[in-house]
Amino acid sequence: MSSISIRPRHVDRTFAPGIGIRTLPPVEESIPSKSPKPTIAIMSFGEMGTGIATLLKKYSYPVVTNLDGRSAKTKARVEALGVKGLPLAELVTEASLFLSVLPPAEAHELAETVAKAFRESKPSSKELTYLDLNAMSPDLSRKIGQTTTSAGMTFLDGALLGFPPRELENNAWFQPAMLLAGPKPQAGSGPWSEELLSILNIRHVGDKLGAASGLKTCFSAIYKGQSAVAIQAYTTAESLGVLPALREHMTEYFPTSTPIIESSIFNAQRKAYRWIKEMDEIEDTFAKEGGWDRDLFSRGFEGLWGCGGED
Repeated sequence: MSSISIRPRHVDRTFAPGIGIRTLPPVEESIPSKSPKPTIAIMSFGEMGTGIATLLKKYSYPVVTNLDGRSAKTKARVEALGVKGLPLAELVTEASLFLSVLPPAEAHELAETVAKAFRESKPSSKELTYLDLNAMSPDLSRKIGQTTTSAGMTFLDGALLGFPPRELENNAWFQPAMLLAGPKPQAGSGPWSEELLSILNIRHVGDKLGAASGLKTCFSAIYKGQSAVAIQAYTTAESLGVLPALREHMTEYFPTSTPIIESSIFNAQRKAYRWIKEMDEIEDTFAKEGGWDRDLFSRGFEGLWGCGGED
């Protein structure tokens, strides 16, 4: 792939101004509960997992994780957040809600590992809700659902739209929408409360497992597909010596969308390692759920592999 040197005129123009910003209640007004807040397990601690853990800790939810095989950098990040690292056998008996936040290629393996630990460790009365939030096809989500429910857990198909949670000013947070499909969470049932549903920005999108994952892949196909096309167009224009002219004409003809397109090129460089598998999941969704051919999204980001990554 040819090299291009552009920095978008507005790096953070992925979404329209104000999108994803919510005002949450002050922490001191967090509604006290007659029972302790549920312990929430998070795997793992990339940008999204760290952001969710930061939000939950802000509202005094106990957060746990498993650090087997993790790097010193990850362990230091977890310790700084006040998150407790536990052996997996202990984690599945202590947690009431398990959030899987991983690159999609690792999602099913984690579900199998957690299911095995839960099957071997759980007391007869223990309930654990497994919420998979990874970018995947409905088919893969349903497979993970079978793996977890066969072990005795409750499964919810999930997805995240937007960037990781980040605290702003005056009790405002930037938050992704947390999409759920399957049995609709009800306050007072399982780990759920009105407060937890609110601060996680839960949006129930359907009773059928796979609906949340499918919505995520359709949404991502537009943004990430646009990114893949733009990368090829801009690098080809660079090879032809007409990249400045292309950018000039893009700005003239598409003044509102060009900053978003260029932002996607810039941001894709550090996310390509994860987006490659996500594009495979998008392709699988479109083929199995929509009846389309499998050649539109293949190899969209492989030329950027190695440009970035996260622990």
